Amino acid sequence: MPDWPITAYLFQRQETDLFAVSLDKSAAALPPLGNDQRWLLREEFRLGLLYPMPVPMEPDKVLRGIEANGYFLFDLWQR
Repeated sequence: MPDWPITAYLFQRQETDLFAVSLDKSAAALPPLGNDQRWLLREEFRLGLLYPMPVPMEPDKVLRGIEANGYFLFDLWQR
């Protein structure tokens, strides 16, 4: 895991509480959604162990998910 900040993007699945963090601004790395759903870009932010997250989530958990899958998915209310 890098200890320096990297640019990351927070996405939300349209009309749900499902969120994703990706290093790809286009959302192409995120799992595909149904025909009537899409990923909405909510925020660009600096992701690193010492940087605040735009949502209540531990950055090390997000970094591990990105390292393992290329993205990190979470439900805002079921962390």
